[in-house]
Amino acid sequence: MKTLSAFRRFVFFTTLLLTPLSAWSSAQLGEWIFFQGEKWILLDKPIEKDVVLAQTLNWSLPDDICCSMANSSGYTATWAIEKGELLLYCIDFETDTKADVRLEAKQLKQVFRSYYRKGKIHARWFNGTLRMAKGKVIEYIHDGYLRMFETECILTIQEGKVFCTQVYHNDKREGMRLIEAHEELSRLFPWSQFPNYKDKHIVFSVRDFKLTSDGKLLDVSVYNIYTKPDTLLAENKQRSLILALKETLKSIYPWEVICYNGKYVMHPESETLSIVRKKE
Repeated sequence: MKTLSAFRRFVFFTTLLLTPLSAWSSAQLGEWIFFQGEKWILLDKPIEKDVVLAQTLNWSLPDDICCSMANSSGYTATWAIEKGELLLYCIDFETDTKADVRLEAKQLKQVFRSYYRKGKIHARWFNGTLRMAKGKVIEYIHDGYLRMFETECILTIQEGKVFCTQVYHNDKREGMRLIEAHEELSRLFPWSQFPNYKDKHIVFSVRDFKLTSDGKLLDVSVYNIYTKPDTLLAENKQRSLILALKETLKSIYPWEVICYNGKYVMHPESETLSIVRKKE
């Protein structure tokens, strides 16, 4: 971790605030939230939803706070849902001397003065959904907060008040992984119907998977087809290849399927694959 001066930390933090999480390849550390008597990982940073508030907090923190790509702000907040409201309890961070510092709500009063009432910080600036998690990671994705947990809860919040709560129990069922399917697809593809491609690699992209709970592929979008050596394909040839590729993908059973937050999904959500006819 690297200690940043106040100005450099401001530039670093502001740049991250204005950049979508999907543009960063590093997994982000979560915060903490107490909900219904349990401690959950909060896969978000609610303070950063208000850019002005986040920058005000950033300027108030010490110059020697430690920041990293996994925690660009340098701090970790602890939250709670009390009587249907989102409250900020405290903020923890580490300094360059490895000292652990905690700022309680009372010490944050000046920064959050518009939201401070009777010793508590009410997160009325927040509108949207919050994703909380506990238990094991069933699918690790090294990007933002995209990793998937066995238990997740989605809170819908308006002006700091919880309007909807949905808890999901997730799992992963074994099967063929998309990133490992090249060889099996090459073996199953009906090469006899496409004799002109026997010495070429067919490269194509897939996305929008529709799966059953047991890993049967119902439909998939196949696009961006070309061959190596590079050859542009006429539209009618693309259509016939797409149909054959779809049927080949559907013939594999079972696919690995993740039951995630009420949906059956595959990871990665999209992939570019290449198949080639095996030499006889």
